[in-house]
Amino acid sequence: MKPIIGMCLVFILGCCKSEGHWVSATLEGYDLRECACRGGCLVKPNDALDKVFQWYQKGETFDITSLDTFPMKVMINYDLIQQSCVASDGEIEINELVKIK
Repeated sequence: MKPIIGMCLVFILGCCKSEGHWVSATLEGYDLRECACRGGCLVKPNDALDKVFQWYQKGETFDITSLDTFPMKVMINYDLIQQSCVASDGEIEINELVKIK
């Protein structure tokens, strides 16, 4: 009985989406490289100092445009997307974003 309960618990926890967390970050600007896995905005979260991630603003309105001045300091709540075609350290999904003035 215990193995069945343990397997169910592992399955349930594995299906749960972990919530993102708030961190300060720098939006470096838009990725203009010419390759198949480019695009989006380059983001350097302060909790991953040596990494640069790509973020695609998908319908959400965070009021970030190509007319903004980069680099830009922000606070973000984000999740890492595990499987994607990117030319950086990975792709993130930003759930919430606040510009720091």
